[in-house]
Amino acid sequence: MRKTIQALSLLFFTALFVLATYRLPDWLPADLYLRINPLLGINAVIASREMIGRVLWSLILIGATLAVGRFFCAYVCPLGACLDGLDFLFFRKSRRPGLMMDLDLRRWKYILLILVIVAALTGVALVYLIDPIALLTRFYTFVLHPAVIAVFNLLLDLIRPLSRGIGWVGLSHLQLSQPVYYMTALTLAIFGTVIALSRLAPRFWCRYLCPLGALLSLISPLGVFRRRVGEACNQCMACQKRCPMGAIGEDPLKTRSAECIQCRECAGVCPQKAISFPVSFSGMGEYSALDLTRRGFVASLAGGLTFGFLSFRTPFTLLQGKRQLIRPPGALPETEFLRTCIRCGECMKSCVTNTLQPCLWESGSAGLWTPKLEPRLAACEPNCNVCGRVCPTQAIRSLPLEEKTYAKVGTAVLRKEMCLVWAQDKTCLICDEICPYNAIVFRTVDGYRRPVVVTSRCNGCGYCEQRCPVAGESAIVVVTDGEIRLKEGSYISEAGKLNLEFKPDPGDDRYVIEGSNNPPAVRPALQKPKGFL
Repeated sequence: MRKTIQALSLLFFTALFVLATYRLPDWLPADLYLRINPLLGINAVIASREMIGRVLWSLILIGATLAVGRFFCAYVCPLGACLDGLDFLFFRKSRRPGLMMDLDLRRWKYILLILVIVAALTGVALVYLIDPIALLTRFYTFVLHPAVIAVFNLLLDLIRPLSRGIGWVGLSHLQLSQPVYYMTALTLAIFGTVIALSRLAPRFWCRYLCPLGALLSLISPLGVFRRRVGEACNQCMACQKRCPMGAIGEDPLKTRSAECIQCRECAGVCPQKAISFPVSFSGMGEYSALDLTRRGFVASLAGGLTFGFLSFRTPFTLLQGKRQLIRPPGALPETEFLRTCIRCGECMKSCVTNTLQPCLWESGSAGLWTPKLEPRLAACEPNCNVCGRVCPTQAIRSLPLEEKTYAKVGTAVLRKEMCLVWAQDKTCLICDEICPYNAIVFRTVDGYRRPVVVTSRCNGCGYCEQRCPVAGESAIVVVTDGEIRLKEGSYISEAGKLNLEFKPDPGDDRYVIEGSNNPPAVRPALQKPKGFL
């Protein structure tokens, strides 16, 4: 029963991930698992120092844990399901060495929990590094999703000749867009380490490192379902050997209530059928000792403060402002964005053009894995607002399409020394033709037609940079000048104050000059400017 529920939960998590674009109804959020995660919610609220509406979803899991116990780890957690499945595939026949430091290792998840909460108090979000749902979502985004698409396209290539032969025209031309991401190898290495640790003990991650499990274990003893051992027990210790969390000690009659995940494995293997999980109110609140030493508590506090201090003062902080860092439209102002973003990767996976990529050091170590736009790779689609819809903490605001259009992320700037028209007098109309807002127009300069950018019409979508035919770096690039990032309020109103207008109305741009009210001059029909033959 438990394995079936686990499989269904993992399948549901995967389905939400796959459909996290426009294919889900509004009442079913694609980031559901991230929303119900109380650790991510608490961290985002503490770091941002304000209430976030979507965080209230986590009350569902908190309430269920208070009522039932720590069931999430055994039945719902998709990373737990992955660990159990991969453990069965790779380690079921392995002889695991006994861990002599079991009690010492169990302290680490509480140390890590305190560390990330203290770091959040300093305004630094570290929870993304070790939260199980964020970790698995990143693995799906940066590793599994591109790999599956690549394999699918390979299979399509193999059957393409057959499809043409039998007249399946649609299938013969089908090709899925291949997503590409930075930091794929690092993400795979981290996830591989989590899996490899299971070689030492079943669910090593869940037992010793998971801060979400530590948070749930603090309230799980209040649940009404509790392990009971009857008089028929002959102390064969089969239950102790089978328990995936090591919640049963040397005395099989006793249970570490904080470690029990309600999996019922012990009841299933008991030859005497002496173990049951009845509803009981008598033992509620029986906490097992956490055994967190004063030294460990002080070390976790100091560690959180140290990480918070160093996050903004590492050598990589010097890179901030040295490179153009274009955030997604609707992103909060940078300080609030770094505090609120949980680096789950949902926005990057859901981006229909693949322009959203993870940061390395562009925003210092505090901005690791946060999303940025790469216009040279792909543009931001004007008719898409999915990144804000799937952000569980609203680090990217969920904006209607019209509002999102006015969420200016930057301004295109022409590099005249690299432009084919300006530098080489060649004919090129690509940036003008591709711009969805007619922000690039041509004017006559010294008898030559030259492209110029009308800044009041450019919202930084990046189509011009992506399509520029110049090899290597584009001759027209999007910079952060003029970006609009609002914590609250209307982007349309703010753009109106700045006299910005983003409408897909090409009009006649032959002689449009920004700020000029003069009508276009009348030129002879046969007279053409040089460089435009």
